Amino acid sequence: MSSITDYIILTIITIFPVIALGVMIFFSFIITPTIFKFLPAVQAGQYVRKIFPIYYIFNGSIVLISGIAIACLGVFNPIFYCNVIIFLLFIVSYFYLMPEINKAKGKNNKKFKILHNASVVVNIIQILLLAYLTFLLLDF
Repeated sequence: MSSITDYIILTIITIFPVIALGVMIFFSFIITPTIFKFLPAVQAGQYVRKIFPIYYIFNGSIVLISGIAIACLGVFNPIFYCNVIIFLLFIVSYFYLMPEINKAKGKNNKKFKILHNASVVVNIIQILLLAYLTFLLLDF
């Protein structure tokens, strides 16, 4: 590979997970609480249900690209596996948890709470893994 290609790949590997971490922290701790603070609950819920698919697709895509970039280098270390786990959790959230939460909303409050709590736990795990990944990348 040329040095410019290596540079681009290394930049993707190091910057994309940090971008995902920043977006997740900002969305989870600033955007979502602000939406529920200033909009009526029904409107806030509708808005959040519209924006979450974008959140999952964007973050999942940049984590996937980072994982592919590190695989291109032939490096299969904790950085690669963290990317894989985080990406798989985005898949679970997007294709399973989000649709099930949307179905349960308003129908079964107990099921909704369990699913919502599961999505919060998944989000926290992803944030922790991305923070860990950020520390690993300081040495990469």
